[in-house]
Amino acid sequence: MKRLFHILALSILVTALYSCNSNGEYVDHAGTICYSYWTFSFGTVYDTLPGVDPASFTSVENWLGHDSRHAYFKNRLITGAHAPTIKAKKYPLSYDKNDYYYMDKKLRVANVKGFEVIKWNEDDMWAIDGRYAYYDSIRIDSVDIGTFKMQTYNVATDRNHVYRYGEILPLADPATYVEEWKGFYSRDKNHIWYLGTLLEDVDYDTFVIDKDGAHDKNGHFYRGERITDEQWNEIKKREEELDR
Repeated sequence: MKRLFHILALSILVTALYSCNSNGEYVDHAGTICYSYWTFSFGTVYDTLPGVDPASFTSVENWLGHDSRHAYFKNRLITGAHAPTIKAKKYPLSYDKNDYYYMDKKLRVANVKGFEVIKWNEDDMWAIDGRYAYYDSIRIDSVDIGTFKMQTYNVATDRNHVYRYGEILPLADPATYVEEWKGFYSRDKNHIWYLGTLLEDVDYDTFVIDKDGAHDKNGHFYRGERITDEQWNEIKKREEELDR
């Protein structure tokens, strides 16, 4: 029964998030243009588009629109966009004659014609343009584009750095960096991290992740924190109860 409850809760959360991301639309509401979507908490929501000219407004996609002066991602102004030439690439990426835009942020692409998305989903995007790499709305100016490559959906490397969610991970060695256990823990030849936070109280040589969780010769870790054996046994007990 408890497992069924957790599955149903997750299903509701995913449905709610999907509704916000993919099922909204532009509507004429109370004499102006709004971005409308449905939520479990508030029902149908109408978000007014700032500074919109209803007479010239055009919906490009259900998440992208423009009037004669402004371009919009949902109900937000797209910074610096050329409204008349704005087009949808793939949610949430758009472009105009001058640049690309992730959600409402300008990417400052160095080579628009050479811009290429190499990994995409609704939450993570990696792209390159021959000079820079991009993660979502972050342009990675420090990248060595000739050696740049993706490791996972949120991690990429070049010969100099490890980039996690588009940011340099300090101290990480790109030649030996790997992610373990669904991306929660990662390591290189010298260090171990939990969700990008360096573990300092860890014995590197004996650290493993197995059926007993994350641990070294000195004890267990839970969510990146060292815990006592008593705490670990209590966590295991709770997890076993949830699995019944």
